[in-house]
Amino acid sequence: MRHNLPIIVLLAALAFLGSCNVERSEKYQVLLAERDSLHTEAMAAKGGFDQALNTINEIEEALESVRAAENIIMVDNQEGNTKKAVSQINAIQQTLLENRNKINDLEKSLAEQGSKSKALAQTLSRLKTQLEEKDDFIASLKTELQSSQEQISELHNQVADLSDDILTLNDNIENLSIQNAAQQATIQSQDAALNSVWYCIATTQVLKDKGIITPGGLFKPKELSKQGLDKTQFTMSDMRTLTSIPLNTKKATLMSNHPEGSYEVVENEDGAKVLNILDIDTFWSVSHYLVIAIK
Repeated sequence: MRHNLPIIVLLAALAFLGSCNVERSEKYQVLLAERDSLHTEAMAAKGGFDQALNTINEIEEALESVRAAENIIMVDNQEGNTKKAVSQINAIQQTLLENRNKINDLEKSLAEQGSKSKALAQTLSRLKTQLEEKDDFIASLKTELQSSQEQISELHNQVADLSDDILTLNDNIENLSIQNAAQQATIQSQDAALNSVWYCIATTQVLKDKGIITPGGLFKPKELSKQGLDKTQFTMSDMRTLTSIPLNTKKATLMSNHPEGSYEVVENEDGAKVLNILDIDTFWSVSHYLVIAIK
């Protein structure tokens, strides 16, 4: 209204001058130029106000999009999508920066136009405060997310270290298993050797022919050969399981030396002899070779 009053005055003056038929006078031309200038200023002021409203609407829409993006960021953070959340935060910070620049440009433009609208100044101040609050909140959230990323990275490193430790332990366990298997094989081999016994049951002549017993003589009894016994002429067995040996004959003589009481020779139902070992350790304590001559 303040801008329209001079125009009304000028129009009235022009109407008066027109009635005096002075359209071509110098005063008329000056007043006409002033009218045009005031009209241009009024239109410019109205355009500046419209531009300010458009800018404010843009900033309000940007703040609304920031609020929506905050919820998405919180969800992404809870789901562990920290990289995506940080990327969205960077985009929001850029949006906030652009809108702060819009407010600065608008304030500068209004100042140049001489605008003194209190309501407009309060609106701009409110928007600036909201932008600053959002900027602080987003910066704090970004710091929190970066800290979470560092913690996650540290956890990944710890997991990697644990995986290396597990691999090392597995290698050690595998090596120990191999060593244990080798030791078990050695123990089994040693155990088999300690408990292996050999026996040979044959006629006296066969035992002589095989070199297991000596021929003997008129005053020399037959006995085991002292030249060393050939194991291939014997049957090998495990003393822990060899408790009874069928002799399949009615007459048998032990040629090897075994303590009395550690064994017995009995007859079965058919009258054939059977050697029963009563005390395993004692029976084999003198020799691990058993030689029996049969007829």
